[in-house]
Amino acid sequence: MAYQSASELTKMMLEFLKDGGNEVWRNNNLAVRGRAFIGRKGVPDIIGYNKKYGYFVCCEIKAIGDRMSADQMLFLEELSMAGGTAMLCQQVRDETIQVKIYKDGENEDWRFEKGQLRK
Repeated sequence: MAYQSASELTKMMLEFLKDGGNEVWRNNNLAVRGRAFIGRKGVPDIIGYNKKYGYFVCCEIKAIGDRMSADQMLFLEELSMAGGTAMLCQQVRDETIQVKIYKDGENEDWRFEKGQLRK
């Protein structure tokens, strides 16, 4: 697996989360030139809910070299403390994608090697 763009990582995580029983979608939370930003800062790239249990699910995507903002980290932590599942998906080197899962104030790291996030 070579370098993955944020868009490619997003597509992979959307598929992975949907296969896991979640209803998820891309969250477009971009500022528009000439308009004041009126959304919630830090909302992740993917949001949705678990179809079986109803809890909120979200995932922030970061390609190699990208960093999380304080607002993004706060959102993930607050959602985790409120009972939702928050995730951070980032490619940490060419062959590995790390998914950090935040749930109930705890977190754990999952590592995926070549092809594991794809069908």
